[in-house]
Amino acid sequence: MEIDKESHPRNVPPRTGHVCVYYNKYMMVWGGYANQNISNLQEAYLPPADIWLYNTDVGYWLKKETTGQCPPGTSGASACLFDHFMYLFAGHTRDGNVNTLYKLDLHTLEWGSVEAALDSDLPSPRDKCVCWVHQNRLHFFGGFCVPLDNYLKENGEFHADIVGLRGWNNQLLIFDLETKMWSNPHCKGQVPSSRAAHATAKAGNQVYLFGGRHIAERLNDLHCLNLDTLTWTGPLVVTGNVPPGRSWHTFTLVSERQIFLYGGFDQMNNSLNDAWILDIVVLKWTKLDHYIEYKPHLWHTACRTLEGQVVVFGGCTNNILSLEEPTEHSNELLIFSLNPLSLLR
Repeated sequence: MEIDKESHPRNVPPRTGHVCVYYNKYMMVWGGYANQNISNLQEAYLPPADIWLYNTDVGYWLKKETTGQCPPGTSGASACLFDHFMYLFAGHTRDGNVNTLYKLDLHTLEWGSVEAALDSDLPSPRDKCVCWVHQNRLHFFGGFCVPLDNYLKENGEFHADIVGLRGWNNQLLIFDLETKMWSNPHCKGQVPSSRAAHATAKAGNQVYLFGGRHIAERLNDLHCLNLDTLTWTGPLVVTGNVPPGRSWHTFTLVSERQIFLYGGFDQMNNSLNDAWILDIVVLKWTKLDHYIEYKPHLWHTACRTLEGQVVVFGGCTNNILSLEEPTEHSNELLIFSLNPLSLLR
């Protein structure tokens, strides 16, 4: 495995808790929060009209202004790509958690609000959930949310945080893009425990879920959901050395049988820079060796390029929960080359 540390212009703002999608050779980065400036350690949301594009083919950044019905500044939202739209759900804003759904047309860079049908119940406001697309439906799982009372709660559990008014859930939420209806279907099998800041990767009709925070524990369990039958496997037995429990990591499909795990935040409040490959055919973990000195990353983003590389951007590089030192937000960009590159680049 090779790792490149890409140069970046000084005006790409460092950030944590942002989202990204990969579209037409561009990693498209939106949102998150950071320090207002170098001398002012007060944190603020990044300008929501700005979107940053990194061309993974030739290696340069480009800033664009979006138009339309723009979301507010947000961290901890979930984003996924369907057709030529980036869908953005939930997150945390200046007004607290939200349950809104937006879409950004990646051809015109115009935002629009996606309104649910009038007779559709809405999910509770939340952040740090995961999302994927399957058969014209947006799927979301888990997250840190307000209590489920008065919201869509046909299935799933809520575990309240002893501090504050929010907690963790294990709901599967589905938004049908044709009917504009939300649903919270019953899942068969052993549903993963409620959690937030976990990560998933979709391979065909299956979604693999790893880790996340459940109350006071950062987990290292692995689950799989069959999207055709909505059946969970329960915790999978995996061979090899198992990665330590973590939250705020990324989990990226890199081939038909391999998922790339990077970084996160462990049980001892350490920011991580380890990298692992999960073989989903034989269910085996392999820790990867890398020989470059760089800071760890948590609550970063990652995407797979057309060449099979994994591009990691941003995040926090120290203890994000520390009350003794300011949060170190990053604009570092790492490129993991897991396979030989095509000569046609």
